[in-house]
Amino acid sequence: MILHISHNDLDGVTCGALTKKFIKDVDNMFCNYNEIDAILEEASLRKYDQILITDMSPSQRGLNLILGEIEVLVIDHHETSSWMKEVTTTIHDITKSATLLTWEWLRDSGYDVSEYQNLAECVNDYDMWHLKREDSLQMNMFFMKLGVVRYMEQFSKKPFKGFTPEEMLIVDLETERRDKYLYSAGQSGEIMQDRDGLEVCVVFAEEYSSELGNYIIKEFGVDYVALINMQRKKVSLRSRADVDVRSIAEYNGGGGHMNASGFSINFEFNTIDFLKEAGILHEG
Repeated sequence: MILHISHNDLDGVTCGALTKKFIKDVDNMFCNYNEIDAILEEASLRKYDQILITDMSPSQRGLNLILGEIEVLVIDHHETSSWMKEVTTTIHDITKSATLLTWEWLRDSGYDVSEYQNLAECVNDYDMWHLKREDSLQMNMFFMKLGVVRYMEQFSKKPFKGFTPEEMLIVDLETERRDKYLYSAGQSGEIMQDRDGLEVCVVFAEEYSSELGNYIIKEFGVDYVALINMQRKKVSLRSRADVDVRSIAEYNGGGGHMNASGFSINFEFNTIDFLKEAGILHEG
């Protein structure tokens, strides 16, 4: 029996749809980055023969809780998880999404996953921010409207061959709402100077982190954006091409890519105090 733990965004959940479709004995669990260590502490995990972790990684302490007791396979594409190659079986490639890596792993393991290639490539186009396909942005909107459970239910049973007219109506309506949301959220942001002299726009937002981050950078010309999601106690960082925000995420126990990273908030929130603790603004 396999326990598949994955991130709860489009990329991570599609990894789960693939394993549920093709692996007979698998339980799927989705979580945020700050929750995986607590999951690995659960004694009930010992009933599984293998733990598969995709699109995220635990801390060294979290991984040590199960190493030697349960077989662990990690499939990830974040640079901050490269250290895991030294301690457990790890498929790691920063040039591909976790979904595409999982699809390739299943293919190389002997499963006929050819009918799911289109879905894997669609998610890869969005998650790696290539945006060469019009339907990849639409797929993320569709995922957000369906939610994890309905998305899993749909794509663990059938592949993606394009949106139906009914699904396109959902996408079109969400596109209109998204555009209004980006404008409104962008106008609510506060532009500040960080401790390194870079301009950062701080904005409270719960949706469309990548789209909103890129919109604000283009619209206001800031160096990077800190998107604070109080509902999920998470901060997403998005930056222009030559600004590395991964170090800020790592400083706060998170991780990600150079231009797209994030971390969790685990303390009582005061905007200015938080920005100082996170190493974005000067003390004093």
